[in-house]
Amino acid sequence: MHWASKAAQLAKDHGAADAYDAAVRKMQSIPRDAMGWQAIESTERLPTVAVRSHIRRVARAGSWEQALAVFLASPSPAGSYEHNKNVALDAAKGSIRGLFSTTVFGVHGLPERTNDAFEDGEILRMEQLVIGTHGILLAEELWEIQRTYGAVAISDVATRMTARYGSDRLLTVEFASALGLFWEERYSDAARIALPLIEAGARGLLLRLDEAIYRLERGSSPGRFPSMDFYIEKLEELGLDPDWVRAVRVALLSPGSNARNLAAHGFKFTFSPTETAVLLRLAGLFCALPVSTDADELRRLLPQPLRSARKELRRRLGWIWR
Repeated sequence: MHWASKAAQLAKDHGAADAYDAAVRKMQSIPRDAMGWQAIESTERLPTVAVRSHIRRVARAGSWEQALAVFLASPSPAGSYEHNKNVALDAAKGSIRGLFSTTVFGVHGLPERTNDAFEDGEILRMEQLVIGTHGILLAEELWEIQRTYGAVAISDVATRMTARYGSDRLLTVEFASALGLFWEERYSDAARIALPLIEAGARGLLLRLDEAIYRLERGSSPGRFPSMDFYIEKLEELGLDPDWVRAVRVALLSPGSNARNLAAHGFKFTFSPTETAVLLRLAGLFCALPVSTDADELRRLLPQPLRSARKELRRRLGWIWR
């Protein structure tokens, strides 16, 4: 794989199309099992008391509407970017990994990119760990809503969200449908709704901010809206909370978990409950934003996007929100 990859790069640099194709065919022909991959697993049990403490605010909300509002008011599943960066870099001091570049292979078993920026890779690893942990807690919150308040009508979820937050009706209907599928334990089906819902929410937010994002027809390329990568870059420029910017990038895009592209291109078909819970939380960020607010007020809301979701939510002793 290493030499075939090098050969393909040399052929590309020198314009040798036939040699390039031959090298790529060689790479594609190597079975994944022949690469000698080893899976290294580490398991750490979350204390039951910690999980119960986290979901207590959902269980004691008083109604499913309030419990769902608590879920939609929770912080970024990636946590604090600054905290993650400091912890990752402190832990990486003196690591031998910093002496070497790293080649990242995709789920297809082929090399995707070479990471020469050691520190960026360490921060990404920390963020993925944090999102995975928060995914467990977010899934527990959603299950607790079902356990405590029973079956919730999907139409009621959409109606209450629209009334409470002034949300886009179409987005809330799809969000409610994804929630219903999660509660039916159809996690992959829920994820397949949540993924495009996040992109639709980001695009809709930029349109409400009156940003020029549509790309006109050019040559043989038709007019179109850009990809999710562009949306999150634009929202970052406009001042969206960096913790949420990182959450979307790490969960959906490359060099993060790249769930959006893997699912869109047929490399990922199944999603775990924790992965789906994270996607629902990201979709909920955009679904809980008001659509009737003018562009100037929306811009002021970007650095604290949860301000409107928390506005009418009574906090209790022991709740910690960033």
